[in-house]
Order: sequence, then structure tokens, then C-alpha cells
Amino acid sequence: MAFTWSEARRVFFWCIGLCFVVLTCVRPASADAPPVRIAVVPGGGSGQEQEVCDRINGQLQSNQDVALSPTNPDWYVVCNIKEMLDQNSGQIRYNGTVTTKTTAGHIISTVSLQKYNQDFSLTPGTQLNKKLVDNAVQDVISGLTERAVGPIQQAVEVEMETRERMIKATRLGSERKFDEAIALLRPITPETPHFSAVQALKKKLESQRNASLSPAAKARKGASH
Repeated sequence: MAFTWSEARRVFFWCIGLCFVVLTCVRPASADAPPVRIAVVPGGGSGQEQEVCDRINGQLQSNQDVALSPTNPDWYVVCNIKEMLDQNSGQIRYNGTVTTKTTAGHIISTVSLQKYNQDFSLTPGTQLNKKLVDNAVQDVISGLTERAVGPIQQAVEVEMETRERMIKATRLGSERKFDEAIALLRPITPETPHFSAVQALKKKLESQRNASLSPAAKARKGASH
């Protein structure tokens, strides 16, 4: 039997809806973990620091595991640039740092960069060569951004994996699959900001597992130690 145009359209949209439901049901476990909320802020409020912030934001905004927001962030990325210009010696020096830390103060990563230029044409009473100064500033801005983004993205990957493991371990615990849940938490190292929470969850799961053992199983476990 031939379909009419309206029937064909209904079948088409029904198929689209079915595909959406299937994709939703089989989405990866990472969809359970919320993205890392990050606020990228200038440490001293200078224009150079703000430019570093803007560039870091630009490179992080395409990361689906990152939510850039100054509201209730999980992490702060603090950009600092210190300017040291000496009119007498002609020295042009910029020190820059980018520090990623949790709101509780746990340092996740720190990168730094120093740029030094020398104005050899300087004569007493004159200004430093503007081009040399501008070049030093741009070198620090570009270099800091390049150095900072990689460690931030790596830290986000570790953070997401930790969150996913904790969520899955909690779910397995509710299903009384305690050994699987505990095994998921073992690889998590002290470097993560959540290490104390992970240890607490692991201890809770071990306690629940021990409480669920039969008297005979408890006796066998006690005899093995």
C-alpha cells in the first residue's frame, strides 16, 4: 500500500523521535557528571591580565566538560602579570603566572613565564622604546595562555573521571555491588581535590559490604586476616 505525503511525514518524524530517544538512553556515563564550573579572573585587574583571561576563555569554551561562569565556580583560574620597567637601566621585565585552584584553595596547577627585554638605545630622560615594551607584553600574554590551557584541560579530564567514578561507585553501592564500587575508587590518587571525599565514600562502601556479609562469610574473612 502506498503512503500518502502526510503519512510519510508522520513516519519520518516518528523515526526522528525514536532515534532521539535511543541516543538519549545510550548516552555515555560522562553525561551523569556535571561540567566543571570555571571562573577565569585577572589577579590585579590590569588590561594585560584581562587579555590572558579572554584568550584562556576562548580556548576553553569549546570544551563540553567546562562551564565558564563567575557564578558559583568550582575552580578559579587567576591570571597575574607584574610589570617592572627601569627607566635608568633600560630593563623591561614582565613576570606572569596563571594559577588554577578550587574555591577551597586547593592548588590544581600553576604555570609561570618571565619575559625580559633591554632597551640599549635609551638615553637619560627619555622614555623606554614602546615597541620593545609592547613586544614583551604580547610575548607574556601569548606564552602564558599557551602554557596554561594544556594543564587546565588535563585537570578537567581528571576531575570528570573522578566525578564519574564517584557517581558510578555510589550507584553500584546502591545495587549492593560493593566490590565493583570499591574497585572503581582505588585508582584515584591524593592529587585530586576530592581525595578525602573519595576515601570517605570508599570507607562507607567497605562498611556496607561488611555489614551485608553472612555470619559464615564474616568468619571466613576474619580467618583470612
